Amino acid sequence: MYQWLINVQPFLLEVAMNERLHIIIMDEKGKVLKLPVETKRLLTYLVSAAVTVVILVTASISSYSLFTSNRSMDKQLAELQSKVDMSDEVISEIQRKAETERKELNLKIASLRLDKANQQAAFKEEKELLLSTAVSELEERSVLIETIMHNIGVKMPADKGKNSQNSGGPFIEASPGVQDELLLKADEYTKIIKRIPLGSPGTGPITSRFGTRQDPFNGKRSSHEGIDFRGKTGDKIYATADGVVKRAMTNGSYGKYVEIDHQNGYTTAFAHMHSYIVRKGDRVQRGQLIGQVGNTGRSTGPHLHYEVKYRGKPINPLKYIQIAKLLKPIAPKRPLVKATTSKKIIK
Repeated sequence: MYQWLINVQPFLLEVAMNERLHIIIMDEKGKVLKLPVETKRLLTYLVSAAVTVVILVTASISSYSLFTSNRSMDKQLAELQSKVDMSDEVISEIQRKAETERKELNLKIASLRLDKANQQAAFKEEKELLLSTAVSELEERSVLIETIMHNIGVKMPADKGKNSQNSGGPFIEASPGVQDELLLKADEYTKIIKRIPLGSPGTGPITSRFGTRQDPFNGKRSSHEGIDFRGKTGDKIYATADGVVKRAMTNGSYGKYVEIDHQNGYTTAFAHMHSYIVRKGDRVQRGQLIGQVGNTGRSTGPHLHYEVKYRGKPINPLKYIQIAKLLKPIAPKRPLVKATTSKKIIK
């Protein structure tokens, strides 16, 4: 078996005139082998080999990079899939709880609707019972108001159905509308009464009455167009009916003075006041504070001079004060009504 020793020595290469390269190979026995090769072909082989090596290296690097990237993406996809699975479980649990809560809410709504229906039925029953028990009291109240207003000269709205003379026809039981008419009638009477000066403007005792009297300064007989109430400086003074302040001023011998127009022919006046807290044009209501007792003007001591006039004519305020005691509100009794469809007691 021969062992070849390839010894390429540049100085042994001979280049012929036809641009050929001779490669001389000598074995260890001294035998020489010459291989003629064209230079262009050799360069072509070398370039092709180099390009092939570069391509293989580049392809290997790209393949490794793609392999590494694919492994990373597979790992990320696995993690995402795991999160999606967990999210599906959470969503399922939330949906289950939401469905349970929805059913509970539906039950509560149904229960509330039932309670509401029961309460409405109870309220309706209570209303009918209250109306039936209050009709007689309202009727008595209206008759009392009519009698009192007639005594002081106030005309009330006519009741066309009250006179039973020269009338007839078959009996027809009254409908629930009659109760409404009675309520409207009582409400109308209440509006009228609000503008009639009833009650006392203060709490002090009467020291000088309405009519002829002996003048406290000169002792001569004089006409007193109001009532004097004794008091202490600073005692409170109240309006006796709803109205509009017509005057709030210092008025000569009357001292500090307030006059209220009740817009129905009635006016009230308050004199010798220490101070007043209303102004011209103010709207006031019965029981509203308007000032304080004083000793201003032609006065012998702290007191309130109170006047009531109807269409400019002085009227004795005493009967209006006394009548007010008869007009205290009648509070109808409100019976307890037990709902037939509910366990609650409506008071």
